[in-house]
Amino acid sequence: MARKNMGIRKGPGEIAFEIVNYTILAVVAVSMLYPFIYVLAISLNDANDSQLGGIWLYPRVLSFESYKIIFSDPSLLQALGISVARTVIGTVLTVIGCSMFAYVFTRNEFVLYKPLKGFFFFCMFFGGGGLIPTYMLYLDLGLYNSFWVYVIPTIINLWYVTLFRTYFRSIPGELLEAARIDGAGEFQVYLRVLMPVSKPIIATITLFSAVAQWNSYRDTLYYTTDKNLRSLQYIVMEIIKKAEGSHMIDRKEMMEMFHGDASTADPVSLRMAITICTVLPIIMVYPFLQKHFMKGMMVGSMKG
Repeated sequence: MARKNMGIRKGPGEIAFEIVNYTILAVVAVSMLYPFIYVLAISLNDANDSQLGGIWLYPRVLSFESYKIIFSDPSLLQALGISVARTVIGTVLTVIGCSMFAYVFTRNEFVLYKPLKGFFFFCMFFGGGGLIPTYMLYLDLGLYNSFWVYVIPTIINLWYVTLFRTYFRSIPGELLEAARIDGAGEFQVYLRVLMPVSKPIIATITLFSAVAQWNSYRDTLYYTTDKNLRSLQYIVMEIIKKAEGSHMIDRKEMMEMFHGDASTADPVSLRMAITICTVLPIIMVYPFLQKHFMKGMMVGSMKG
């Protein structure tokens, strides 16, 4: 007589633990998700109706006027283009630069391995410099007031190099040696063998670098004066700082900022709409990298 498969029965303690655990996770999830829902609801609500308050989960009177004003402003579209360009170009160059630099540190027989390793760890703990030396360096290199000030200084990130190096060392050496025996050079080994099997760590560094580039505004503040080089995040920070200083950006300031188009929009709705525009791209990118992200972080941090 075949025995019926019976599931393992959970005791009262395990059931209580799961209830408490899921409750805490649900509270944390709601606390993280609700602010985004609230901001989205305000941004999509009619300007005049928003002033009445009482909007919590969804727009009471649906309106896209705030987004129309934002996307009709040439300076804001210019800032959006700068943010997209620096994120795409900067992320690609960071992944390439950090992965190539990390590959050098997996080759113990490299003639400059020990000097570079010492220089690497010295810079990791004592590098960075201060604001004034960095400003003077960028000025001498011709990076000041240039788009490339957003990209070139971020090509090598020592933390990303460490993650790449640790992951590369977890790959079986026999795979690389087989490629060398077949006549592949070091660059071919890196490009055709190492990188295709390193998708998890590449996805991890891509996400880290893209988020850092997209959210950055200090480099715009410190190293540029050209209004055509302003990033979207810098404009958002300007709006937030003005709001903090006066508790509310009045309609006159908004009209000046958006060339008179803000007469039909509430300042709060405009701020919320700009916030959504800055957050949404990262939210859209993350799901495509999520399946590799955790694996890359675990392997890149623990193996070596």
